[in-house]
Amino acid sequence: MAKKDKKSGQREELGNTTKGLAVAGLAALVGLGVPLQMVSQTWDDHDRSGRYAARDFGMNYLASLEPNAVIFTNGDNDTFPLWYCQEVENFRTDVRVVNLSYLATDWYIAQMQRPAYESEPLPMKADKMTFAYDNRQFNYFIDPDTMPVPVLKSLEHLYGPNYKNNPYGMSEIKYPRTFIPIDADQAIKAGVVTENQRDMVEEYIGLSLDRLGSGMTSSQIMSLDIIASSIEQGWKRPCYFAMTVPTSYYLGLSPYLRNTGMAYQVTPLKGMSESGDIMSATDKMYDNVMNKFRWGGIDVAKPGSLYLDETVRRMVTTLRSAMTTLAMDLTYEGMAAKEAGKNGQASFMGQAPQSYAADRFDKAVKVLNTMMEKLPLGAAPFAVQMGQQVADTYAFIGQQTGNKEATRKAIDILKAEVMRYAGYVRYYQSLTPGQYDRLTMVDRFIDQRYLPMLIQDYASLDEGGLETLMNQIQQQGVNLDRVYSFMKASKPEAQAGDEVTVEPDSQQ
Repeated sequence: MAKKDKKSGQREELGNTTKGLAVAGLAALVGLGVPLQMVSQTWDDHDRSGRYAARDFGMNYLASLEPNAVIFTNGDNDTFPLWYCQEVENFRTDVRVVNLSYLATDWYIAQMQRPAYESEPLPMKADKMTFAYDNRQFNYFIDPDTMPVPVLKSLEHLYGPNYKNNPYGMSEIKYPRTFIPIDADQAIKAGVVTENQRDMVEEYIGLSLDRLGSGMTSSQIMSLDIIASSIEQGWKRPCYFAMTVPTSYYLGLSPYLRNTGMAYQVTPLKGMSESGDIMSATDKMYDNVMNKFRWGGIDVAKPGSLYLDETVRRMVTTLRSAMTTLAMDLTYEGMAAKEAGKNGQASFMGQAPQSYAADRFDKAVKVLNTMMEKLPLGAAPFAVQMGQQVADTYAFIGQQTGNKEATRKAIDILKAEVMRYAGYVRYYQSLTPGQYDRLTMVDRFIDQRYLPMLIQDYASLDEGGLETLMNQIQQQGVNLDRVYSFMKASKPEAQAGDEVTVEPDSQQ
């Protein structure tokens, strides 16, 4: 009897084990189903295959630079891809990438004083002990001498033994009113400017450092040291700021910067663009963009097949903005050449004015066409206002040259943008006053300013098609009366920048 009970117990134990395994197996299948379900639903949102934006845009930064250049970067997205391209792809190892955040540390400054890849040590007046042990981390304007002195003379005092000779015992910049002397022959020999630009070269680059704030960090001092030392040595290490570096890091050099692609080169030329932006070094930038740039796989991807996160989309907008500015600067050069021809000038920038103007206008159109082809809207739609800027540039070129194809492209872009943002506006109009009040500033801008501006731009180019376009907007469910009220408020007689007041009963 006992023997039978033992067998029965074994069978019962085996049955329990089997049941336990079955339950565990079922639980494992259910658990496995959760990630499988997630993968099946969100794979396309996270699939990076075919996307090479980090590598290619990193190469674009480096391709924007002259040999043996120095490029100042600031964040991870404009630093690490460049280091990857040099370390792994062995691309442009002659360039020295200088991260301004790290440049505030003594160990990184010491690195800049050593060779790296094919780059020689950077030119600078600072030695190994200048910033060691946290010396000169922040340097104040305490009792400044306003006599203008060369930058390197000012730094010589800061680096000397008397830099704390003040009642507070703090590191002091005694001479903030500085300048960098310019030798035009050296700048031309180094290729920073052309012979045709000789008459435009400034005698010096003037800097009022005390306008930067109460003082300067070690990073600011070092970047100024490198730039001034490079110029003193005949521009042998041309210096650039990555175009994504904030303007507050430019040391007041903005008027002397020229865009060469995805970087701003320090030059002895002074001036800003018509819009107040940094001007393009048109010939250099055109060559870099059209012949050297890569497009991260965006140019060959099927619409909607390539996942672009916020950072990549932002970089696409940055690149589009730079290319649009280049097209406008080329157009302005063409207009200047036309005007010179009308005034009887036989030569403009070393060429016949008519020939030079035709070349500029042709290149402007090619830049925009390349942008639309390589950064297609199917992969990355225009950011707010970017579409209007591109369309306005096409339209301006068409107006100046009679290029009907450029005008047609402007009309097509504006129409597409109007229809796209009409969907946004329909949503805004569906909100209650309380809900509308919680919209972001960008949303309000789209509703109150941007769509009316797009419609007005479209009307200026294709007045005959305006009625059809407005009917299409209305068919989408947009209240045209409300749109017209904003259009009226945004007319030229309204002060630019004035906020449009929305009455509660017009928000629905």
